[in-house]
Amino acid sequence: MIKYNKHENPRSIFDCCDFPKPPYDPGTGDCCYDYWTTDLSDVTNELRCATAIATHKQNEYNYVTDWYTTLRAWCTDWEQADMKADTLCRSLELFIKHLERVCKITKKTAKAIDILFCMIEDLFIRVDCLKEKYDQLIKCISCLKNPALASGGIITCLTNYGAKLDLVIAQRDLLIGKVILAIEYAYELHDNICDEYGLKSILVYWTNVLNCRGDAECAPEEKPAHGDCCQLEPMITFSIDQSTYFKELKALMEEVKVRMHNLKKESDKANEKKSALTACQAGLNKAITASGPSAKCGA
Repeated sequence: MIKYNKHENPRSIFDCCDFPKPPYDPGTGDCCYDYWTTDLSDVTNELRCATAIATHKQNEYNYVTDWYTTLRAWCTDWEQADMKADTLCRSLELFIKHLERVCKITKKTAKAIDILFCMIEDLFIRVDCLKEKYDQLIKCISCLKNPALASGGIITCLTNYGAKLDLVIAQRDLLIGKVILAIEYAYELHDNICDEYGLKSILVYWTNVLNCRGDAECAPEEKPAHGDCCQLEPMITFSIDQSTYFKELKALMEEVKVRMHNLKKESDKANEKKSALTACQAGLNKAITASGPSAKCGA
């Protein structure tokens, strides 16, 4: 360590050092010790400032991260709700498609039963005509009083034929009643499914209410005082992924995500500076301790 007496050597000891002369002379005569002491004060002040900045950036990063986590969980919930809403809408659409096919079948079924009823009606009209002619023929044979026609032969055939006619006629009321019942059921089924207030219309109404087809919302100037568009619109509408609320929520989440990434970089940079200053302070403390007057006196 270089020492000097200012009365014996008029040159400053700092002329022998690579360090610039400190702004004040502590009077130790050791230029390295004096510079490190001065530098330690500056580094300590910078470290306080860097620590405050790093703490602030870390706190801000933690807050933004928590807010982003909340928004992301929120968006995830709405995305899951959107998937379930899409599943519901697809199920409604599929059900409506099946009902449209059922309506075609019930319409044709009702028409087919009408045709069947017409055919049965024509059949029994013809049976009645045959019965009438049969009765006339039997009456005519009875009037002839011909012993040859009294029994056997043609009389037996006519008797059997008449019995079969009676059997057919006896089934008329039962058969027509069942056909009428079938017609009633066919029309009732068609009406309950396919008419203006049937099941299909109800499902179509709900697909419109739920906006499953993604129809454009009513513009404010187009909203009637009383009509399909309410004056108080719900915050969330189907389809969810097309709703203004959901779009704004996702945009906010992306904005917070960018902010979080930027804060992460700023926090890392502030912590790096803090670490560098901490290491510098530790080095200066070690150097000052090793080269201070107390250490030299102890030597």
